[in-house]
Amino acid sequence: MKIRDIAIALPAKRIDNKLIAEWTGGDEEFIKNKIGIESRTFLGEDESQIDLSMQACENLFAKNPELARDKVGLLIVVTQNPAYKLPHSSAILQNKLALSVNTACFDINLGCSGYVYALSVAKAFMIAENIDEAIVVTCDPYSKIMDKSDYETISVFGDAATATWLSSAKGAVIGMLDYGTDGAGAQHLMVKSGGSIFPHKGIWHENQTAVNADDFHVKMNGRAIFNFMMKRVPSSVDACLRKNGLSLSAVDYFFFHQASKYLIDNLREKMNLPEDKVPVEMKDCGNTVSSSIPILIHNFMLRGLLPNKKCLICGFGVGLSWATNIISFGGE
Repeated sequence: MKIRDIAIALPAKRIDNKLIAEWTGGDEEFIKNKIGIESRTFLGEDESQIDLSMQACENLFAKNPELARDKVGLLIVVTQNPAYKLPHSSAILQNKLALSVNTACFDINLGCSGYVYALSVAKAFMIAENIDEAIVVTCDPYSKIMDKSDYETISVFGDAATATWLSSAKGAVIGMLDYGTDGAGAQHLMVKSGGSIFPHKGIWHENQTAVNADDFHVKMNGRAIFNFMMKRVPSSVDACLRKNGLSLSAVDYFFFHQASKYLIDNLREKMNLPEDKVPVEMKDCGNTVSSSIPILIHNFMLRGLLPNKKCLICGFGVGLSWATNIISFGGE
């Protein structure tokens, strides 16, 4: 199964570094120069993950009139911040997009590695069930779970959605996946409350004040995430290249999850990769979690830079988890 096209959607509300500095007391120039972000987009108070996901999907259909809604056999939504605790967002999206009731729909609860995992999940499901057309959506609006005074998160993350069309007919070939999980570091990127351990309210938690309200916000240990990335990503890249029978020099572009400019620069230097092969493009959107890699691919598609190219994609984050794969683009 192959990648035919990608569409993206960004919220209208744009937040610049000056406002982030006002909220947090942080340094707006540091955010620009070190993290690599000048502004990011957030969903408005009355906008939801479904709204943005729908926009990305409608953009995909508008770009590709040959993609018939009634032919979509699989819809996967990658999100940790669904519209509702239940049902799954893909069910809501299926109805709003007027897809067939015979469409298989499910969510994948993964963050920054989620897109890379989802491509392999979709590929396997399509092959197993003889499905010709599928859509993988990413949308993880961290604005809904951040404390605006928390510099560690609010300066970094932005909201976005993407929709990827996968087809059995033609497109970029998805390679063999390398992956892993180290749950010992799960606490380093976590929303502590809202699950079954610390529920908002349950039969044994009738007093809502029993739960710390701040624990409903995402908390990140940036130093721990940096150390995790520097340890796990280079070995995953090496393993992925071996699985796909490729050398490091055979890769034209390394599309790493856009965690921050600082992280990617350090990773590139550690792996001794050419700067022109490791793009950093987050200045106008921030770290968009599971959407950052498909946004990169989309942007390079628009510039006509991907024909006959081999691209390594690598996501890493919540879990702590990582996943790496090769996408081979043809000459079309």
